[in-house]
Amino acid sequence: MISRFFRSTSRWIFFAALVYAPWAYGATTSESIQITNWVLLAALVLWAIELLVSRRTPRFPRLLFFLTAALICVGGWMVFNAKSVYDSDFFVFVPLHNFAPPVAGSVDYPISAAWMIRGALLLGIILFVADLSQSNRWLLRLWYVIGLVGGSIAFLGLLQKATGTLMILWQPPPPDPLRVTTFFATYYYHGNAGAFLNLVWPLSSGLVIRAFSSGSHPWMRAMWTSVFLLTIAAVLANTSRMAQLVALLLLVAICVQFGPLLLRKLSGGKSAALAGALAIGLALIAFAQASHFEQPLNRWQAARELIPNDARWQASRVAVRALPDAGLFGFGPGTFRVVFPIYNRSGSDQVPGTWRFLHEDYLQTVLEWGWIGGILWALLFFGGITVGIRGYKEHARRDWTPRRRVLQPLVIVALIGVALHALVDFPGQIESIQLYVATYLGFCWGSRLWHERFR
Repeated sequence: MISRFFRSTSRWIFFAALVYAPWAYGATTSESIQITNWVLLAALVLWAIELLVSRRTPRFPRLLFFLTAALICVGGWMVFNAKSVYDSDFFVFVPLHNFAPPVAGSVDYPISAAWMIRGALLLGIILFVADLSQSNRWLLRLWYVIGLVGGSIAFLGLLQKATGTLMILWQPPPPDPLRVTTFFATYYYHGNAGAFLNLVWPLSSGLVIRAFSSGSHPWMRAMWTSVFLLTIAAVLANTSRMAQLVALLLLVAICVQFGPLLLRKLSGGKSAALAGALAIGLALIAFAQASHFEQPLNRWQAARELIPNDARWQASRVAVRALPDAGLFGFGPGTFRVVFPIYNRSGSDQVPGTWRFLHEDYLQTVLEWGWIGGILWALLFFGGITVGIRGYKEHARRDWTPRRRVLQPLVIVALIGVALHALVDFPGQIESIQLYVATYLGFCWGSRLWHERFR
């Protein structure tokens, strides 16, 4: 009884983090990051207590545990053996008396320490979700939470577009409205908002597929269809071109995977299906008129001139110059913001402005973690996708429940979408997106055991 209490409490607290992080400016402010970390820590501590009380062994693949432990060890060593602290007032690195000077260490102790606290918690969440996903009931609850959170963020973004607000609704308008044009919903940068929406709307579509294929109550069908329409409309209303391109690719993949199933289910009621399609079409037109879809269209028209001259390509060239110095272990987790200005000033093609993140997550990861850390992150992320695909092919039809057969392909598609977006943006640096990616990776790695008996 006590173990069940701790188990349920830890999972509900984790759900609270999934709700809080996107709504707290995407967990991009220092305060929201700290609160998110504390909530995740509470969930993990209660999970550990539940395991001790019940004397239960958590269920996740051993390879997943090895990868998470290796990443924590590599990043922890870089913090423990940090070589310096960056002084932002004088733009110099102040040396530290570290443990092993000849060995690699972070170039900025405070930044790397803060990043590793967050990183360790997120890695723990992957293990936590892999264990949680073994429960058919809790898996469905988690799916519902993701769908509702995505719909709420989408609704706020569409409301702001429709009312023409100059800033997030509960914040005062900026002094210079022309300088703030990229926010959407609770995210200050539309690219991050688009990446988050592309993580959640595939799972919203899965709830629609499940509602129609399992004979759910009409109000459930209506609710999840509305949530799905909101999230899709929000991606279209958002002005991030990459988010819209990724959404299109994901939509094609989902239609290929589930289109025949829906056609078979709806073939008995063609008139109802036609009426539903017409209603969806009219709803999208209404959304387009109310949410100023002409703004993203104008950005696509100007893409031919803007994309070749985008400063992110020049910044990537500067980062490539720094790669030889990154070595096997990199400059330290989270240190891009203090390393990039050094190489930017030393080159002939300097990039204007302040760059907190590189608009290329893979290159930034190698700079901060080196080739060893980069390989470990790749094994964790793409290895999770591979495990999910393999498990689906080998066990879905024979051993999985229907909800798992619908959910898993959508999780894989969503992860592939954020992987594509990371080529030209920095979704992997935003904690709310990191949290949802960690959750999805927990699904994928946990699916390795779904063919066994679940609780």
